[in-house]
Amino acid sequence: MTENKQPTEGNVSKRTWPWVVSIIVVAILAFSAGYFPFHSTTSQPSAVNIQFYASLASSEQTFVNNTLIPQFESEYPGIHVTLVNVGSGAVSKDILALEKSGKVGSIVAGQDNLEIGQLIYSSSGNVLMNLNNMTPAILPSSVIPAASNLISYEKQVFGGIYFAPFRGNVPMVFYNKTALSNAGISTPPTTDAQLLQDAAMIKNKTGQNTIMIQGASTNGGHTGSSTATELYQLMVQWGGNPLYLNDTGDLHAMQYLYNLSSYFVPAFSGGYWGSYKGLAVGNYSILDYQWPYIYNTLTTSPYNMTNSSLGVYPGPAGPVNGNHLMGGDVLFIPKGATHVASLETFMHFLLGAQAQKETLLNLSWVAINSLAYQNLPAKYSIVDKALGSAIASGVFLRNPTPWITEWQVILCNEVFNPVFVQKTSGYSDLPTLLSNAHTAMYNYIQSNYGSTNATAYQSDSNYAPISV
Repeated sequence: MTENKQPTEGNVSKRTWPWVVSIIVVAILAFSAGYFPFHSTTSQPSAVNIQFYASLASSEQTFVNNTLIPQFESEYPGIHVTLVNVGSGAVSKDILALEKSGKVGSIVAGQDNLEIGQLIYSSSGNVLMNLNNMTPAILPSSVIPAASNLISYEKQVFGGIYFAPFRGNVPMVFYNKTALSNAGISTPPTTDAQLLQDAAMIKNKTGQNTIMIQGASTNGGHTGSSTATELYQLMVQWGGNPLYLNDTGDLHAMQYLYNLSSYFVPAFSGGYWGSYKGLAVGNYSILDYQWPYIYNTLTTSPYNMTNSSLGVYPGPAGPVNGNHLMGGDVLFIPKGATHVASLETFMHFLLGAQAQKETLLNLSWVAINSLAYQNLPAKYSIVDKALGSAIASGVFLRNPTPWITEWQVILCNEVFNPVFVQKTSGYSDLPTLLSNAHTAMYNYIQSNYGSTNATAYQSDSNYAPISV
């Protein structure tokens, strides 16, 4: 994550996007628990104020505040919603602090699926409310069918239903069509090998490096989650198990990245999910993985890029696969929350076909309600087509282990930073650095989660990405 956003449902056409079947395959955040028409068993108070905690980009925040919340409040005038938009990774910190204070209040929260394990396995225990009995009132029957697999996964791993789907997200590669065309490149690279060749061609033509990646592992106030997210996907595409850190696929992925780094723009060390403006002004011509929401930013004022200059596609495939990481947020209610019936009502609204369709069309969020894909406009944006192609090539979910944050720190501080940012280590050091990172991860798990989990970590078949 991470950095991260009509017509009525009656008489909708049965036509769906050509790739909706592929979308169904990746509803890795969706759950299906049957449907009952939404009726709260508890009468709504005359006036309830609830808070919606989330971590949204500015364009997403604007849409939620100016469109979604007013629609909800118009439909449910007895409930007022305040969006509490916090920084990436701050939702869990705020919820844990509220739990500790014993004054949770009326809160629904949207949390990066990657970090949900931190709230279930916190030092205070599981701080999430059990949604088993609420699920029929929260989720419609039209959630994407692959949901049943995730319900089984959640029950198996966490012992119950503690969070519900909200939105999906798949990173895309953006590029400047004009810059590639001027270098004699007619189509964007489809493989990592071709990306390396094209980067060399552009440098030979212009004398400048051309690639911006997620490089702010410790810089600019960012925690390294964006860097680690990009590295995670690269390792998977090279056949690795990223959490293990030290298998052949992980090593080969990092060796490839070292070769590609010859073409990184100098500003890459500050690159993160919010770095994209340079694409519009010519600072770089290939933007390696950003969330789809930036398409709307780059095609509006002040950048005003058009489809003739802005390209977006799933990105090049690795030598083993072209699978894409599926990110996104899940919804939950903290233990101790008040006015639960109103919180259920708001969650039900967010997962309804209208809200899901509007966020799909306006924010390029992958909808988890299948009705959102019905009666869509005849023309939809280039980024939506790119999402469909990415999903069709295969999608996976990061294993939501409670130590994922420490994994990010170890990967960035012990491998990425010394090789790519500080340049105190080089290509030949990568095997040793990755081995040391694996050992550091093992020691951390053993100290904080016990020898059983540490022993399980030693097998690279455990804690592997979740394929769907």
